[in-house]
Amino acid sequence: MTGRPGWNWIMVMILSTVIGFGSMRYVLGLEMVPPPLRPNFLNHQTGFIVHIALGTCALLSGPWQFVDLLRQKRPRIHRTLGWIYVLSCTIGGLAGLIIAGGSNGGPIAAVGFGSLAVLWIAFTSLALVAAIRRRFDAHRRWMIVSFALTFAGVTLRLYLPLTAIDLTRFSEIYAWIAWACWVPNLLVGLWLARRTKPVAWG
Repeated sequence: MTGRPGWNWIMVMILSTVIGFGSMRYVLGLEMVPPPLRPNFLNHQTGFIVHIALGTCALLSGPWQFVDLLRQKRPRIHRTLGWIYVLSCTIGGLAGLIIAGGSNGGPIAAVGFGSLAVLWIAFTSLALVAAIRRRFDAHRRWMIVSFALTFAGVTLRLYLPLTAIDLTRFSEIYAWIAWACWVPNLLVGLWLARRTKPVAWG
């Protein structure tokens, strides 16, 4: 995106902000019904809270990384938000990988969420390395893919109402959501990354 954010990116920013802040209710201890993790899963509570809290930080900081005016006029803010984003994705991804095995959706969901966590960390790391090496166009492309996976936190919650259709099949539906929440995002992110054009850097 160049100049001011377009309406589509404004919608991404709004959804990221609303879902991000809305997710913090779980950090405050409000119960999720049905629970996304098996109640007896070892250390699930701490890992879940870390994952949600840092995933929220990534959702709130990520969209601003693509606002060209901020990057060009306030590069220090861009870099600060970038470090917040990278650390949130990395630590939040590790927490997500730890708790994936306790998913209430069974082995299929565990593999789905585990794969998401690994790819989330990997693409964010590629974006960081590219920035350190001052390969800024590559950095932007990897950031697009990284944020597409971060946005799984939004798409997951958009799919969750489907589980209310038949709560007796929660695990089955949740196993499907564990893949549907991020695979389309990844494909779109890769497509957008290929189409992105070089931009001016501050």
